Amino acid sequence: MERLFTYWIKHYPALGADSRSFVRSRSMVKWYGKKQVIKLETERFPFFCVVLSGLVAGYGKNSERQSILCELMQPMDYFTGTQHPFTPRLREAEYVAIENTTLLLVPVAEAREAQRRFPAFAELVQVMKQRKINFFELLIALTNEQSCYTRYCVYMDRFSHQAVQLPDAPQWQLLRMGRSTYYRMKSRYLREKSRK
Repeated sequence: MERLFTYWIKHYPALGADSRSFVRSRSMVKWYGKKQVIKLETERFPFFCVVLSGLVAGYGKNSERQSILCELMQPMDYFTGTQHPFTPRLREAEYVAIENTTLLLVPVAEAREAQRRFPAFAELVQVMKQRKINFFELLIALTNEQSCYTRYCVYMDRFSHQAVQLPDAPQWQLLRMGRSTYYRMKSRYLREKSRK
């Protein structure tokens, strides 16, 4: 939890003891092993979840009911088991720990109260929301590219700092390409980059 407070202070230096106390008293820290399911698609899971360490993948279904990677949460990213942080409505998504992962779980109702009562919490949510928006913009940019190589180049241009920290499997899922195609595109990209 201290990692969260360190991150929080970077964005809100005036973080008060009341905000820290609220989060400590109204949340729980939970550990998930690699490949452990955090939430099933139809499971009720009314929590605002902050990834303290590890990596979480969010899977949805496409029109053919196949699982596709829709979200990737790294440390200090959030996700909810509900439609959005401030509703109890079920979100039909499955969340899986890609690596050993530690989550801070805040009940959605408590997160709603914290955002109303504490400007520091509201600011933290805004920072995390912007990170999520940036990720979704990346997904849109990737979807617009037909060529696998161009898609890989766009990905590395916009997400290279995070990409080097990720295992390969979620990356090829995110890029909507098979394993062998992913490695061919990665190899080509590295070759062409070394020539520059």
